[in-house]
Amino acid sequence: MELKNRLQIILDEQHLKQKDFAQAIKVTESYVSNMLNGKRKNISESLAVLIEQTYGYSSQWILTGEGERYITQSRIPELSPTKKRLISEIEKMSDAELDAVLVFINSLDDYKKAFNASDKN
Repeated sequence: MELKNRLQIILDEQHLKQKDFAQAIKVTESYVSNMLNGKRKNISESLAVLIEQTYGYSSQWILTGEGERYITQSRIPELSPTKKRLISEIEKMSDAELDAVLVFINSLDDYKKAFNASDKN
């Protein structure tokens, strides 16, 4: 799999437009376009690490297509033990279970918005 395919996977999975991806990784839209159309076949290790830190995709996978697609929680040392345990459990979940977790997370966001709105009144 080529770099352009791996980057397209990231854009698709993250529901990103090229413009938003470019802004997040601090490159131009034309640079992203050149990567996605195959004109740029390689990226720097530092850019791959920035994508890893921003979106959670392994820099090794981004650079070479080898290894795991996603970084694991053990590579993020600043996480609390509770967050590490939660991520570990999420990594084991099926897509259906993850959908249920997302519904719950979205309901929390709605609750926070409603709660903050009532505080302002």
